[in-house]
Amino acid sequence: MSRTLTTSLLVCLLALVPFIGVDAKSYRFKFGDTRNVSIIRSTTPGYKMVKVISVAGSADKAMDDALVDAVAQLTFFGASGEGEMEGCPAVLVDGTADYNANKKFFDKFFKKGQFASYVKQVNSRFPSGEDNVATPEGRRITVKLIVDWKGLTAYFKSAGFNTNAGRLADY
Repeated sequence: MSRTLTTSLLVCLLALVPFIGVDAKSYRFKFGDTRNVSIIRSTTPGYKMVKVISVAGSADKAMDDALVDAVAQLTFFGASGEGEMEGCPAVLVDGTADYNANKKFFDKFFKKGQFASYVKQVNSRFPSGEDNVATPEGRRITVKLIVDWKGLTAYFKSAGFNTNAGRLADY
């Protein structure tokens, strides 16, 4: 191939780069979805270990949904405790009202993955065995996650929302 032709092809490819869309990962979030999230342990102050059961078309999608579910549940509704663990209140004092008044803000927070820095997986491995089961509805996974309840509270408080920050010491 001649040098001029190679240069011309390279220039054409570089000219197309701004038009090639690079999408960031997006997550599924619907405020009214049913979530199966419970507190199983209080790790360090301000962090909650939760168990989440999620069902989706694939285990990867179920895992993504579990991450969203954990943060959404603690943000808007709080979660009950499992066994001897006490539940915890929602981060937002008026979760449903806050969502209804600020739908775009929260949809962006969840769908664009801004929530992801407030949740981590406990295990480094993907769920397997009884924690990753095929069902007629799709893959059902059970996963343990750690949610930064204190960090979420600080974030939403800085965004102007009424939070349960004063009650954090109790949980």
